[in-house]
Amino acid sequence: MKCVNQGLKVRLYPDEDMVVKINQNIGNSRFTWNKLLEYYKETYKLFKFHGYSKLKCNMTTFNAMLNMLKKEHDFLYLSESSTLQQVYRDLIHAYNKFFNGESDYPRFKSKKHDKKAFRIQNNGNIKIKPHTIILPKLGGVYYRTSKKYREKLKKVKINNVTIKIENGKYYAVFNIETEIPEFPKTKQFVGIDLGMRTLATLDNGLKIANLDVTYEENMIKKYQKRLSRKKHNSNRYKKTLKTYWKWIDQKKNKINDYYHKTTTKIVEKYDIIILEDLNIKGMFQNPRYSPKLQKIAWKKFVEMLKYKAEIYGKTLRQISRWYPSSKTCNNCGYYNKDLKYETEWKCPQCQKIHDRDINAAKNILKQGLTDLINETMNLWSRGDSTVILLSWESISP
Repeated sequence: MKCVNQGLKVRLYPDEDMVVKINQNIGNSRFTWNKLLEYYKETYKLFKFHGYSKLKCNMTTFNAMLNMLKKEHDFLYLSESSTLQQVYRDLIHAYNKFFNGESDYPRFKSKKHDKKAFRIQNNGNIKIKPHTIILPKLGGVYYRTSKKYREKLKKVKINNVTIKIENGKYYAVFNIETEIPEFPKTKQFVGIDLGMRTLATLDNGLKIANLDVTYEENMIKKYQKRLSRKKHNSNRYKKTLKTYWKWIDQKKNKINDYYHKTTTKIVEKYDIIILEDLNIKGMFQNPRYSPKLQKIAWKKFVEMLKYKAEIYGKTLRQISRWYPSSKTCNNCGYYNKDLKYETEWKCPQCQKIHDRDINAAKNILKQGLTDLINETMNLWSRGDSTVILLSWESISP
C-alpha cells in the first residue's frame, strides 16, 4: 500500500444564492492575482533598473501585500482567508518557473478567458454530509457522485478543495490522501514508440490506434457556427451554448476514458516502461505536424503513464530524443541515414525487413534498458546499497 495525493472530482448543484457566492470568490481570486502581480511588477522594474536581474519575494512579503489589499477593498473579506493566500502561493510558483526558464513571465488574468476556479484549504472547516458539502464562507451545497466516492470522502483526509466552473457546470475537486495498493510485479518490460499514424507501438508488435473523435469535432464546429449567428446572451444563444458545451464535454470525456484505460493496462502489465523524450512543444511549431498533434494529445498520454507508474510501483524511463530509433536496425545495428518517411524499410546490411514503428520501439527498449543498467551500476559503484540491480538478462535482444 502506498499513500498518495489524489484528485476526486464531484458535480455540484448550487442554488442561485450559492452561484453568486461562487462567482464572488472567483472574482476575488482573480482581482487579488492581478493586484499582487501589478505591485510586484512595479517593484521588479525598479530593481531591474538598478541592475538586479532577479527579485524573489517570499510568502511574508506577499502576505503583507494581501493585508494591505484587504484594508483597501472590503469585499475581499467575503472570501475565506486560505483562498486568497493560495493566490500568492500560485503567483510565487509562477515566478519561480519564470526565473528557472520553464515558462514565460506571469500574465494578468482575464474575466473572459481564464479558468474560473478558486481553492480552499481544509483547516477542519470543510464538512462532508451524505449529499451536502459545507464550505467556509459559502455554506452548504448539494453534490452528486457514486456511493463508492461518497463513502471515500468521509474516511480520507482532505487537504483542500477546488471549486471550478467548466462549460457551465460546477465541480468540486478534492485533494485527498489515500492508500493505493501497488500492482503485482510481472517481470516484463516494454519499449513504446509514439507516432501519428498510431498512438503508440509496442516492441512486441502491438499497435494502439488513435482515438477517432471526428464526429464530436464536427458537431463542435457545427454549433460554433450556430453561436456566431445568434445574438449574444439571447435565449436561443444560451440554448445553443449548452449544446455546444455538451459536445465539448463528450469529446473530452471520450479521450480521457480511452487514455486512462490504455495507460492503466500498460502499467499493470509491465514493470519497466521505456519511452522517447520527444520535443512535443517544438513539434507543435511545425505547421505540418501541429493539426495532427492537437488530436493525438501525446503529452496527456505520457503524463498519465508517468504518474501511474509512480503510484503503482513501476519504473518509467525516457531515452534521449536524439537517439535515432527509427533509422537504426534492431537486428545488426546498421544506421540507415537515407530513411525519410517510409513505413517499411530493408536493412542493406542484414537484409531484414523492418516495420518502422516496431523497429523503433525495439530500439527504444534496448537503449532504455542499457541506460538503466549503466545508471544502476554507477550508483552501485558509489556504494549505494538501496539500489536494486536489474538482471543482466534484461539487455539481451
